[in-house]
Amino acid sequence: MRQIDWGTLRDALASPDWPLLALALGTVLATTVAKSARWRVLLRQAGTETGGMRVLRVLLIGQMGNIFLPARMGDVARAALLGPQTEGGFAAVLGTIVVEKALDGWMGLLILIGLALWTPLPGWLRGPVLVLALLTSILLLLLILASARQAWAGRVYVAATGWLPEGVQGQLYRQLARFALGLGLFRQPASVLRALSWSVVVWGLAALTNVVTMAALDIEAPGWSIWLVLVTGYVATFLPTVPAQVGVFEYACVLALTAAGVPPEPALAFGLVLHLLVYTPPAILGLIAMAIEGFTWAGLRQNRSQYEERRGALS
Repeated sequence: MRQIDWGTLRDALASPDWPLLALALGTVLATTVAKSARWRVLLRQAGTETGGMRVLRVLLIGQMGNIFLPARMGDVARAALLGPQTEGGFAAVLGTIVVEKALDGWMGLLILIGLALWTPLPGWLRGPVLVLALLTSILLLLLILASARQAWAGRVYVAATGWLPEGVQGQLYRQLARFALGLGLFRQPASVLRALSWSVVVWGLAALTNVVTMAALDIEAPGWSIWLVLVTGYVATFLPTVPAQVGVFEYACVLALTAAGVPPEPALAFGLVLHLLVYTPPAILGLIAMAIEGFTWAGLRQNRSQYEERRGALS
């Protein structure tokens, strides 16, 4: 904010193309629907047959929780809501969410590789890129090995937990076995293809949101900047920050667009508008979904406490 000319920023926000902004809002909603369709594919592999509308409602509740609660506790709420309907319970649904994050990390990594081939990456992005590449590669490798080679996973488990009391080992093993149910995607190539296809749709719609929002604000930028904004915003979601990423989201957009030659005022205007477009729908629709599900903020906090108790018992 220190180096922003407020008059220029006001002019950038003064006369957006409202029909284009409405279209951008539509692409945001379509992205959420695509995410719910992908998650349903993952849940089906974990033995959960849940209607598409309920999966969408639970996803909206989770997104709202991630906005207002720390440590992405909205994802924990998703697992708590659908766990009772799954053979493996809470742990199995949590496994599907881990697979979901791994797929998103892989997509982000592929986009970064493409960006590196087209244009030099900004210096400030190199460190996060290396961390993302390392974590995503390790996570995918572990998920595939744990899913495809149960004997290998068992040997690792015995080596890692042999020093624990038998009762704790048994409880931990049962939780890990349930968690492994959520990794069932990697056992069926056809399901992997469907999940990857939905991931491409999710990221493509998110990129389209950026394109339409820039057009609505009359911002001219090279085509590769769309993807740089997308990946920078994705990396920023993992930073511990204030609720709804206020400030962090805008700064990520400014960093990405100024690296593409866009002045800071239009870049900040883009970040402010995109922030509202992306975060307002789940904040509103999540409340509606909570009312339909009969779920309250007190229940969300209770599930968070139960999750922390389980994690403490397992550790």
